Amino acid sequence: MGALRFKEPDAQHFLENSVNPAPPVTDLRELAAISLRIEEPGVERLPEYERWLAMLIAPGTSLGGVRPKVNFRMPGDELWLAKFPAKDDRYDVGGWEFLVHQLAQRAGIWVPAARLEHLTESYATFCVARFDRRGQHRRMYASAMTMLERRDGEAGASYLDLAIFLQDKGAQGHIDQDLEQLYRRVIFNVMVGNRDDHLRNHGFIREPSGWRLSPAFDVNPNLAKADHSLTFDGKSTVPSLKLVKETADFYRCQDRANQIIDEVRTAVRAWSQEAERLGLPSLEIKRMESVFMQA
Repeated sequence: MGALRFKEPDAQHFLENSVNPAPPVTDLRELAAISLRIEEPGVERLPEYERWLAMLIAPGTSLGGVRPKVNFRMPGDELWLAKFPAKDDRYDVGGWEFLVHQLAQRAGIWVPAARLEHLTESYATFCVARFDRRGQHRRMYASAMTMLERRDGEAGASYLDLAIFLQDKGAQGHIDQDLEQLYRRVIFNVMVGNRDDHLRNHGFIREPSGWRLSPAFDVNPNLAKADHSLTFDGKSTVPSLKLVKETADFYRCQDRANQIIDEVRTAVRAWSQEAERLGLPSLEIKRMESVFMQA
């Protein structure tokens, strides 16, 4: 959680005070290969297993999600995150996440710096800057799950809950800007098929006068889900731009809803050309057509 660290009463050091730094970007190729080997049956019997496990776990123990990933340091000591392909991937998950990241940037959505690396003979590795760091300083981050006091698997969470939180707890002078940004993301998630939009995939950064919407992260086109994790109006999770437009007043965007939708659509409509430019396979592009239908 960004700036939060813990220690025992009267203790000199924090509970997690590891001296192992995140590896440099030059180690990524080795780490990517290890991430694939570590998933193989019987690998725990190999003499290298403990060393491999330490290389992967030490840099990334605090990172959520199910995909193999590690922290690493770019030149200048900037902390980044690498999301490696999994052994059972059936398409280029990292390549498509990078594509959606590029579209999001063009659609006016706040995203961290990112790059795509081809480190193994399998699929690409998506690399992204850690937005909960600013140089050597930690920024206090909290997930929407935490701030809304919800639990995993609890039904009924809505994008409107995020909007209400920003209205009540948002940083003064930035509330309208953050609400519009959130509305833009709702539209974007519908258009790119980001259905796994649960509360852990949204969050806030603490500022002196309140909470700011964090940069967008974990935005992926989803072939496996037809509906969203969050409701749009407190009831429906079915992707519908008509419904999103009807809720524009919650985001104080009723006068600009059509303009924002058009801006996002203009950015997203180029998805297939961007996929070709990135070298994503034509069969994958064909499969993704149904995901981008709303654009």
